[in-house]
Amino acid sequence: MEWKWYLWFIRMAVMLLVLERCSWCTTDACLEHERIALLHLKPFFNYGNQLQSWVEVKGSDCCKWERVECNTTTRRLIQLSLNSTIWLYNMEYDMDNRNLNAWYLNASMFLPFEELKRLYLSGNAMGGNLENEGFQLLSRLNNLETLDLSWNSLKNSILFHMRNLSSLKTLRLRRNQLKGRLDHIQGLNNLTNLKYLDLSDNNIESISNQGLSNLTNLKKLDLRWNQIESFQSFKDLSDNELKDLVIHQGII
Repeated sequence: MEWKWYLWFIRMAVMLLVLERCSWCTTDACLEHERIALLHLKPFFNYGNQLQSWVEVKGSDCCKWERVECNTTTRRLIQLSLNSTIWLYNMEYDMDNRNLNAWYLNASMFLPFEELKRLYLSGNAMGGNLENEGFQLLSRLNNLETLDLSWNSLKNSILFHMRNLSSLKTLRLRRNQLKGRLDHIQGLNNLTNLKYLDLSDNNIESISNQGLSNLTNLKKLDLRWNQIESFQSFKDLSDNELKDLVIHQGII
């Protein structure tokens, strides 16, 4: 008889575990490990205490936090808007001397957000990334479609770090420190899903002939406010879906 009570106890324990798991899966709050990951990011993007809603309270729903958007079904984070956390609210920040303010990002801090689709990091005075913790790690985020790195201090090498982000459809690198001949732009050739590429407001003089040849889905390329004098390097785009090639202040 004793073994029957033991068997009943085991069954009840299993049922309780299943019920607890189901309760966790259907919770309306964000996932705990994503909440913790956001708190790890907070010190780097909280100039002027802009992220007041990001609180260290267990159970706090990070899907309701400022600058965060979650999937309404899975409660996984799908958009993170950490744009303009430095220069827009910092009267001491000088865009003409950005290197003095530049800091280096650990891109691995975004890896917990496995369903992330849109990441906005413009206007943050980033000069690059830490060694072995670069933007190439974002290639592990298979759903990432939009990456905005405009208004930072990123140099030509950033293009090489983009080489494996094949899920990207929109890449914005406006107003950085891209300059001269962009040989590294060949790194973008793997971004075969890319539809919009913004390289405007830099100091680009020319682009490698092979640099954009594989971007067959590219619909808009913005190169305004650069130093480009020859359009020969864009001849390989003739077979693309390119609709708008924006150079200087006109559309070619």
